[in-house]
Amino acid sequence: MIRGDGPRAGDVWDGYGETLTGAVSTGDWIASVRTVTTRTARVRCVDVPHENGPTIVLLHGISASWKWFVHLFPALSQRYRILAVDLPGFGGSSFSRYHVTVDRLADAVVDVCDALDVEAPVVLGHSMGSMVATRVAVRHPDRLGSLIITGGPILSLVHLIRQPVETFRRNPRAVATLVAESAVVGLPLPQPVASLIAGSVRLRRVALGAFVARPDLLDPDVVRATMQDLGAPATFPVLASTVTGDPGRELEKVRCPTRILRGAEDALSPRDDVALFLSRVPTADEVRFDHTGHWPHIERPRRFVEEVHRFVSPGVAPMEL
Repeated sequence: MIRGDGPRAGDVWDGYGETLTGAVSTGDWIASVRTVTTRTARVRCVDVPHENGPTIVLLHGISASWKWFVHLFPALSQRYRILAVDLPGFGGSSFSRYHVTVDRLADAVVDVCDALDVEAPVVLGHSMGSMVATRVAVRHPDRLGSLIITGGPILSLVHLIRQPVETFRRNPRAVATLVAESAVVGLPLPQPVASLIAGSVRLRRVALGAFVARPDLLDPDVVRATMQDLGAPATFPVLASTVTGDPGRELEKVRCPTRILRGAEDALSPRDDVALFLSRVPTADEVRFDHTGHWPHIERPRRFVEEVHRFVSPGVAPMEL
C-alpha cells in the first residue's frame, strides 16, 4: 500500500507546522523523566504511563533527544504509553565508546524495554532513529509489536564515504542535504542562539531550509525544543559507524508490521531507498505526506498522529486532536 494526500486546491499548507491541542513546553514533562540503568548504560527517557494502551517507543534523530517529540506527547498519551528514549551519547544519556554503532544503540533500546518490562512495543524512529529502529527489528525480531519509520529509510547515504562519486551521482540532493544537516546539528548551539533562530523566519529558512518544506511555517516553540541538545558527543562517531556497518543490511529479517511515514520532499530518503526497502520487507507499506520534507512529525503533526493511531490501532475511534 502506498497512500498519499488526496488532490486539493489552494490549501496544500493547511495544518503545516500547527500546534496541537494541549501541547505544552518541555518543562511540563520533567516529572516524567527517569533514568534507566541497563547492563551497559544509564539511559534517560520520558515515560508517560497509560493503563491499557500499547507502548510506543520514540527514537530521535541525529544529535537530538526526547524533546524531538515533546509536542506529540499530549496527543499520543491519550491512548498509548509513551517511552521517549535519549539514545546513549545523546540528550541526557551518558556517552560511551561501546554505543557508537547503530547495532549497539538498537541493543540498548531492547535493554531499556527489558528493564521496564515493556513487551511487544511499537518502535517509532526518525532519521537516525529510523536506522536504529530498523536494526531493533532485524536483531530482535521477536521483541517488536510493530515498526514505524519516518524521515527514512536512509539506505543510499551510508555508502557516501566508500562510494562517494557514485553516491553523489545518484543522489546529489541527498548528499547536499546531509552536509547541511551535519553543519546544523553537529556542534552545540548556545541557547540564546537557538532561541534567536527559532524566533526568526529568515534564520529558520537558512538553518532548516535544506530539509523541511516550509521552515517559515514551523512553530517556533517546537523548533526551539528540537535545538536544545545539538552537538551530542555520539553524533559523528555514530555517523562514521554506518560506513563499516551498513544499517540497511539484512532487511529481509524484519517480520513485524512496518509502516513508512514519509515526506514526499524528503531529500535524505530518496524514492529509490523507499522502493528498495519495500521490496525487501514484505510486511512494510508507505504513507506519503505531500508538501513535506524530512520532519513529518513536526511539519504535519496532526496527520502524523492520526497515521500513527490508524496503524497501531486500526478500527479504533480517532483521537481527539
